[in-house]
Amino acid sequence: MLLSIEMLLAVAFFVVMVTRNGFLKPTWQQWGILGLQIVSVWCLIHLFISDVYPEFMFAKDVISVFFSAVFVFAALKDRHESDVYRSHHQQASTK
Repeated sequence: MLLSIEMLLAVAFFVVMVTRNGFLKPTWQQWGILGLQIVSVWCLIHLFISDVYPEFMFAKDVISVFFSAVFVFAALKDRHESDVYRSHHQQASTK
């Protein structure tokens, strides 16, 4: 019973964090969002593998790293797009 509540909370936390992005947010918020996204994926994978597929516990960290890389690449994209957007609007405002 406790594991199903933990799994439900982990899924809810993961879904909430998937919907967040760092576009046009300050750097500290971008890092905070990225950190929470990585924590959410690690918690979800740990709970899922330990409950459903315990024979894959040895690969839990490797799987988590690859899923976390998706959030890292998305954060880098958001960061790049934010910088491009800001520099474009600074150039437009100086004209």
